[in-house]
Amino acid sequence: MPIDFSKSKYGEKARSFLRTSILDMPLLTLLCGSVRSGKTINIIYKMPQILNEIGNEYLKVFSGYSKATVRNNVLIELIPYLENYHGAKVKYNSGSGEMDIHLWGKTYNCLVVGAGKSDSYAGIQGGTWDFWYANELPQHHYAFYNMALSRLTPAQARAVADANPESTNHWLYQEKIEPFLKGDEEVKKVFNYWHFIMDDNLNLSETFIENQKRLYTGAFYERKILGQWVIAEGLVYDTFSKDKHLCHKSDIFRMIENNEFIDFFCGIDHGYIHPASVVLFGVTKQGNYYIIESIKQEKFEHEDIIKWIRQKQTEYGIFVRYVNADNARPEQNAKIREWFNTYEIKPKVEDSIAICRNIINFDRLTICEETNRDLLQELYTYRYPSKDEQLKMNPESWDKPIKEFDDAMDAMRYGLWFYEAHYGQMFK
Repeated sequence: MPIDFSKSKYGEKARSFLRTSILDMPLLTLLCGSVRSGKTINIIYKMPQILNEIGNEYLKVFSGYSKATVRNNVLIELIPYLENYHGAKVKYNSGSGEMDIHLWGKTYNCLVVGAGKSDSYAGIQGGTWDFWYANELPQHHYAFYNMALSRLTPAQARAVADANPESTNHWLYQEKIEPFLKGDEEVKKVFNYWHFIMDDNLNLSETFIENQKRLYTGAFYERKILGQWVIAEGLVYDTFSKDKHLCHKSDIFRMIENNEFIDFFCGIDHGYIHPASVVLFGVTKQGNYYIIESIKQEKFEHEDIIKWIRQKQTEYGIFVRYVNADNARPEQNAKIREWFNTYEIKPKVEDSIAICRNIINFDRLTICEETNRDLLQELYTYRYPSKDEQLKMNPESWDKPIKEFDDAMDAMRYGLWFYEAHYGQMFK
């Protein structure tokens, strides 16, 4: 079914995308680039053609961070477009997410789902889809993304997605975009990348584009205006998302009650004048880590650490299998060892940060918001030195984070690095 180009202004890149049959595209096609460049609306205008070519035998799924974001970003444009321009009848149940599109004498059964939480994948297990539209794909949880691709089993099954660029540390960039841009033929068999900028959207005025360009500088200009995937300067854990990677204390208790955790352990950074920090972790059988609770306090000695961990074991009804502590205070560790299986292996900063960053990049770390205020404050500001700061430093320190307000970050590194290095293989 040809696209009616009279409905709006289309640049050449948009026209090329709209003319290409969905069946001539690989399994996953991503439209990515600057804000207001027409990524989402191009997919919406292509939807009648997609439905016609894919057929109505299997389920069609529309996903976003939540069902509400799909409604706000997609459905408020898609449903009127289908009804007003193509005579469709659309029934959407916002509670269940079920959506029926009656078009050209056929009924297309669709489902709208949220994909941003660590347990989102559980709601889509067992289904068979022949079409998946992922709105704002970088906001999807990695576990959902993997499960969704496995649902696309029919021969004609296809997926399209849109995205605003984020960090080059993001799993989507590392797994698909970077290999594609480097010419990886295996990736190109299943993935295609369309890059859009605001100049590709002929419906925008020059004044609007210029005003948008004035709003951003640095990395955010490169992301939002140029549509490039870049690291936000300085931040160590720049892919940590408040939307995806936080949970509530009630979620922790529910998971404990349902026996979802297979292990509990702690990371410890000793201190006296500067604060000591203890971080309590749980890990699931899927290899996802949860920071259940943490403490950061000055003059916090071994007896205080022992007391705190024992209190948390009682409060949560759990058993802490071991702790990995900073080796700078062996006398403290000897006392803690009387109560808990205690290691004191201090990893290299670069190695342990790489492991922590990888865990976060692939959505394997969730932090309880109510019980980790100090830790989260550190995480949001944990950074590498700027170029000006590097001029005043030994070059050997350029690749290490600024050594301030990092007590909980050190404890987090010690705990995650030890478990991932010694037990992470069982999750692979």
